[in-house]
Amino acid sequence: MGFCFGVVGCGYVGSAVAAHLRGLGNEITGTVTNPARLGELCELVDHPRIYKAGQSGSDPAFLDHLDGLLISMGPSGSSFDEAEYRSVFASGVSDLTQAVQQRRRQSPLHVTYLSSAGVYGDQGGAICHEQTPPDEDSPINALLLEAERSVLSLNSDVIQACVLRLGGIYGPGQEIASFIRSASGNLVAKNGSHINAWIHRDDIVRGVEFAFSQRLQGVFNLVDDLQLSRRELSNALCDEEGLAPVIWENHDRPGARVFNARVSNSRLRQMGFTPSISSMLESLPIG
Repeated sequence: MGFCFGVVGCGYVGSAVAAHLRGLGNEITGTVTNPARLGELCELVDHPRIYKAGQSGSDPAFLDHLDGLLISMGPSGSSFDEAEYRSVFASGVSDLTQAVQQRRRQSPLHVTYLSSAGVYGDQGGAICHEQTPPDEDSPINALLLEAERSVLSLNSDVIQACVLRLGGIYGPGQEIASFIRSASGNLVAKNGSHINAWIHRDDIVRGVEFAFSQRLQGVFNLVDDLQLSRRELSNALCDEEGLAPVIWENHDRPGARVFNARVSNSRLRQMGFTPSISSMLESLPIG
């Protein structure tokens, strides 16, 4: 017998999670905020919903009978708009967690929230664990951390909640390695000495399933094993095909959000989860 599972935010990652869990025989409710995507959602989940947390007219009744819930919410634009981020990560997540607390059927529920390893900010390339103090000076990070705290406040005798801090996402349709190679010989206006964290989309799907099955609580870094600087990574990718290296700046631009940390996945490994793809260097064939 399957579970009733909800995915709030069926975007790139949420859709993959919904499809995977439905394939395992679970009953899936999925939400999007854009009515234009409802037809697409009907093909993906058992119960499609238009839902925008906190918006008048959005009915959270679908939460009442869930066994598991994934919160995979994000801003609609690619560039940073503080008002949009605040709408999603402050008021939106807060309203959703309040709706979870007010469910009419107070049955056991596990909640997984997808956050970002970027909250560690500039650690000077040092190794970061879940206990490492994050960077709350960044407006973006402050909003992400506010959302994390809101979700973790759900933990009770009935609800277990966890936060998965993701690395930069790569995978089908988001071939970061190919994008980096396409910058061969060009100047990229980012600090090439900084170390970023990464994770393949399929391992996020596995991580969400693992979190639900193990009823994880607390904060976990969901990142792969790659801990190279942007320059080291691009050199490795370009060298594979004999391409000229990407030219990176050696400094931070004023006002830029800085992420420079070797994010450890040791806590999840100790729990029994191992990334199936250790890095994007092994995820794609050459060419």
